[in-house]
Amino acid sequence: MLDDYELLYLASENNEDAINILLNKYFGLIHYKAIKYTTSNLYIDDFVNEGILSFYEAINNYSDKENIKFITYLSICLDCKMINYRKLITRKKHSILNNSTSLEELSILINNSIEDNTLNPESILADKEEYEMLRKRILKKLNYNEELVLILKEQNFSVKEISQIIDVSLLEIYNIIKSIRTKTIKIVSN
Repeated sequence: MLDDYELLYLASENNEDAINILLNKYFGLIHYKAIKYTTSNLYIDDFVNEGILSFYEAINNYSDKENIKFITYLSICLDCKMINYRKLITRKKHSILNNSTSLEELSILINNSIEDNTLNPESILADKEEYEMLRKRILKKLNYNEELVLILKEQNFSVKEISQIIDVSLLEIYNIIKSIRTKTIKIVSN
């Protein structure tokens, strides 16, 4: 098996396999940093996405001339990226988006109310119809890949599983999820 320096060299030559090996190796670190910097009202997926972008930047900018291990360099890059991202999204102008309800949360709320036997049948039917109407409006605004990712997420597939199913990189999946979230917020707020 290749060590980090060999993988980084191959990655600098745009070798997808080397990049994926490194990403899989350091995904735990990225996820740990995302959890560390997120707050209760912010989405961890957004922080993971920022972490993956920082990972790619770290691969492109890393130099072993300073005798610093790649994991140390990546850790510092992740800290800086996540701190800046948290500052960006906690500004007042982003408060509406930060306090909005995601499609997943909306789906859970509706499903919970549908499963609650204390509601009368008319209420259950109205909630189910409202959810379906909202879902159809959202699906109309999505492109093919976004629709496919949304359907797979609704079926509780993980991001990694979705990446393997549709043969798209993790970074692209995170970007698609971010796009779905943005479009959903626009639809719900209208």
